[in-house]
Amino acid sequence: MANLEHKQAVLKLIFEGEVTGDGKMKTKSKSYRNVQGAATADQLETVALTISGFTNSVYIGAEKIETSNLN
Repeated sequence: MANLEHKQAVLKLIFEGEVTGDGKMKTKSKSYRNVQGAATADQLETVALTISGFTNSVYIGAEKIETSNLN
């Protein structure tokens, strides 16, 4: 039987970037590694909002990106 083993998790914060010449909004992101795999959505939201408060960029949202090994 196959098992998934947590390898790593990354929290990616997404911010508004520059407006292109044709009026489209670009985004920029900042990634933070070594996130605990068991972190809840509420915990990650708290961290994301806290970190986003230290920047002048407009916060859009966050993503949790997980990598696992299939055994």
